[in-house]
Amino acid sequence: MSPIDAPTLAAAALVAGPALLVGYLIGSIPLSALVGRAAGVAIVRGREANPGPAGVWRQAGPGWGLLALTGDLAKGLLPVAMGAVTVSWAIGWVAGLGALLGACWPLFGRLPGGPGVAVLAGVAFGLSPAAGIIGALLGVVVVVVARLLGRNGRVPAIAVGTGTYSLVFFADQADLLRLAALMTLFLVAALRHATTRR
Repeated sequence: MSPIDAPTLAAAALVAGPALLVGYLIGSIPLSALVGRAAGVAIVRGREANPGPAGVWRQAGPGWGLLALTGDLAKGLLPVAMGAVTVSWAIGWVAGLGALLGACWPLFGRLPGGPGVAVLAGVAFGLSPAAGIIGALLGVVVVVVARLLGRNGRVPAIAVGTGTYSLVFFADQADLLRLAALMTLFLVAALRHATTRR
């Protein structure tokens, strides 16, 4: 490593640490639980183990569910936007990773973390708005078609949205390192989803 690279790496670490921490703290805020409480429901009870917007939607209805979804999307988007606008895409990614970790393994509240899908969507949108819009639209189309066929389209919608997002992201960024960083976020959410009690 050249002498010029060492200070640059040290400066990046000094910025990345606070970005990760701030993202984690924001991601840890139990917004869905707060929305559920405002709606008069306990979103983790009995067999219901999803402390996120889906749990609020099922127990309190679509209006409250959309409010919780908006909050979780913002928990992912805001740290990324702050990091990317003020410093760089990489720092935005670090802040987004922190937000996702906070949503999956939160510091605040008595509730367990959820799978972090909505927070991941907010992070992904912040890292590439064009890919986020296209992936989300195709995911919605899959959900609508599945509902028309009397099926649950949530898993196929996530798969289509994620796959489309990744393709559009790489076409836009043309950067394998950024794509690998993005796949790391997807892997964190997938691991948490696999270990979430349902």
